[in-house]
Amino acid sequence: MSSSPAAPNRALIVAGACAGNLLEFYNFLAYAFFAPMIAASFFPSSQGKIMALFYSLVTFGVGFVARPLGAFVFGRYALRRGDRAALMLTFSLMALGSLLLAVTPPASQIGIWAPGLIVVARLVQGFSEGGEVGPATTMLYQAAPEGARGAYTAMQSFTQVIASFIAVSLGLVLSSILSHDALYAWGWRVPFALGLVIVPFGLLLRRYTVAALSEGHGTAEPLPPETLKAPVWTAFLVFGAMVTTTVSTYLRTFGVSYAVSVLGLPANISMIGMAIGLGISMLAIPVAFKFDRILGDARILLVVPGMLSALLAVPLYRYAILSPGLASQAALNTTMFVLSTMTTVTTWKIIQESLPSVSRTYIFGILYAVAISVFGGATQPLITWFIHQSGSPMTAGYAMVVDLVVGVVINLGLHRVWVARKMSGAV
Repeated sequence: MSSSPAAPNRALIVAGACAGNLLEFYNFLAYAFFAPMIAASFFPSSQGKIMALFYSLVTFGVGFVARPLGAFVFGRYALRRGDRAALMLTFSLMALGSLLLAVTPPASQIGIWAPGLIVVARLVQGFSEGGEVGPATTMLYQAAPEGARGAYTAMQSFTQVIASFIAVSLGLVLSSILSHDALYAWGWRVPFALGLVIVPFGLLLRRYTVAALSEGHGTAEPLPPETLKAPVWTAFLVFGAMVTTTVSTYLRTFGVSYAVSVLGLPANISMIGMAIGLGISMLAIPVAFKFDRILGDARILLVVPGMLSALLAVPLYRYAILSPGLASQAALNTTMFVLSTMTTVTTWKIIQESLPSVSRTYIFGILYAVAISVFGGATQPLITWFIHQSGSPMTAGYAMVVDLVVGVVINLGLHRVWVARKMSGAV
């Protein structure tokens, strides 16, 4: 394995690697937070606002279908041309998908073409996003100094928190200064238009990142097929960890749509509650870094935050349902996001270090893309549909509990694989 870059380049590499993840999750959260407004523009339904939200989320989920194909194509491309070349291309395609989301006219003007164009935008984004995470995460891992690889790879996840906070803060501003009609008519487009502003800076940043990482590295040589494999049990556990992490992430970020369409709260109250939770979880990021360094047993951070979340999920969701308002939303979002933050560094570290280093980009990219394409795309529409069919808003809380408990069990299994690799000298 090549040595990590010099310290002055590390901040640049982290920023370049995370730029695509920031844009991706910013666009996702903008869609998720404004899904009720997008539903009104593209998917008006005679069955009520919950089913309109369902159709909106299903259309968004279509983009996840393209993720495995993107992971396969860009994974192969990265093996032959290098991670940095792949990252430049994926970022450009993300921008194209964002532009389509920002400018597509509503269904009242162009009919069926409107949701059709949204599907195309999501397919382009899904294809590019599928090829983004593997090379970007591997870049962070390889750039990290010894002893800080968990912190560096976890920046992918923490970038999602930052992007979420930016998106919900913008949503809060728009929902506070615009009338209901303006927000539903055109205000929801503003976040997507503003997201395009960072594209030139992101491309420039990645260009300089490529230069920084290219010193002393030639074009990647194609790897023989036998190196593109991982032990079946390890791959299963990594996939399981990605699935449970994805489901819990998408349940948490469902919060604004859940509060608006299911609990009937105003958009600004829902977004304030989400912003509080995300803001406090951002403050918890340095604490998570410190705990990962000082705790001798990684199982503490793999088990305790997840089990606490599982124990608190039902009472917190019940509180949100029985006493809908800012206090209950802030309590629910803060607890779920902060506890998730505390386990992130350790989880991402053991996932990366459980895979063979020579093919980490390719294998991780494929497993992540398949997990998120199936479960990321399906979680929010399925929960919405189950709430509509059962009439019980507690469905989301029960799903969170099941996912968290399964996640703890899988993480413990992955921990055993990680320990075995460390003892054998493979890490």
